Amino acid sequence: MFSSTRMNTFTKNVLKLSSSSLIASVLAIVTLPILTTLFSTSTLGQYQLLVSVITLFGVVASLKYEMAIVLPKEAGIASQVMCLSFIVLLIFSSVIAICFYLFTMPLLRLLNAESLKSIVLYIPIGIFFYGLMEIVKFALVRKKKFNEFALMKISQVLLTQFSMIGFGWFYADILTLFVCYIFGLIFATILFINKSLMNISFNSFQAIRQIAFRYKKFPLINSTSVFLNTLLNELPVFFIVKYFSLEMVGLYMLANRLVILPMNLIGTSVNKVYFQTASDTYNHNPRKLMDTYIQTVKRLSMIGLLPLIIIIFLAPFFIQLIFGQEWAFTGTIMQILAIGMFLKFITSPISTTFTILNKQEIGLYVTVVSLIFRFGAMYYFRLDISHMFWALTISSVLYYFFYNLLIYRMIILEINNKAK
Repeated sequence: MFSSTRMNTFTKNVLKLSSSSLIASVLAIVTLPILTTLFSTSTLGQYQLLVSVITLFGVVASLKYEMAIVLPKEAGIASQVMCLSFIVLLIFSSVIAICFYLFTMPLLRLLNAESLKSIVLYIPIGIFFYGLMEIVKFALVRKKKFNEFALMKISQVLLTQFSMIGFGWFYADILTLFVCYIFGLIFATILFINKSLMNISFNSFQAIRQIAFRYKKFPLINSTSVFLNTLLNELPVFFIVKYFSLEMVGLYMLANRLVILPMNLIGTSVNKVYFQTASDTYNHNPRKLMDTYIQTVKRLSMIGLLPLIIIIFLAPFFIQLIFGQEWAFTGTIMQILAIGMFLKFITSPISTTFTILNKQEIGLYVTVVSLIFRFGAMYYFRLDISHMFWALTISSVLYYFFYNLLIYRMIILEINNKAK
């Protein structure tokens, strides 16, 4: 078991981030009925498509070098990793901007989303600031500034949601939603970037190359794995807009957010704390890693169980009561997605275990297989939206079950190897 001091520190840090997640979740949920009144299902569908694209590329905009910020024992090396992350972010965002400029219309025609042609060229701005925020987050975790991390999350939600409502009264279109989303990313990052900065010194390109090579598994394995994982999550949006409509994307967006918000924001907080704590545990006492894993899974299961029960039995009733008949199908979508989202809530925070064990390629193989299976299942049922959502849920259950099983087995193998 953890020592009582370490467990108390872990619990305290989780509570800090979870409380901020709870506040952010409440703010996001409270504002949703207002947003669905101001904006049409089609406009919200357009917004979700743009956010999905930004998220897909934003999470890998630094090729996941930012994750390595928390790993080195030496502060000097950590600062060089942060410098490398900034450089990669600038290069990646520039390349993406060029690609969007050259291939905008073919991509929009592929997705049946030509109505977004005037906005798509600004997506690289969102990708850059999304990536910058990820760097800042991991730097804050490195410095154990969990209060600042928590405030950053709340600030982003406050700035985004309330600016959407404020401007939405006058201009209820996709441009308003998109600009407010970018506004939230930019200002939340600017507010806390000084708190995250370390004594960064750019010695030479040779030093940066050495750091890049030292942590080469992050761009080669982690970034690929995270990109495919994100594609796994965003795939339904691309399928729905391709084979159904932007209105259906709007209904899915509401269902997805109402299912994810109570669970996923807490899970994201646990993710950062688990990564830092489990890394520290593995470095000093590898045999304790299994205790960290089991305790985290137990706590997440207990937290997620009540929302799961409420969604399964009461979602349609509450959706019609709060959002009206226009959004009624959202309740059905929530019921179908609930079990898969529950397992995602448990699995996502502890998925960094493969990184800690330096076995990222195993998680990547599982993700590739799952992506192929999910794509095939959703494509096969593409003519019926309910069947497609059930295919999504079944593929999610199988994926997260085997993912957890692999993590458990890898920890056991690592403990046995250390014991030899």
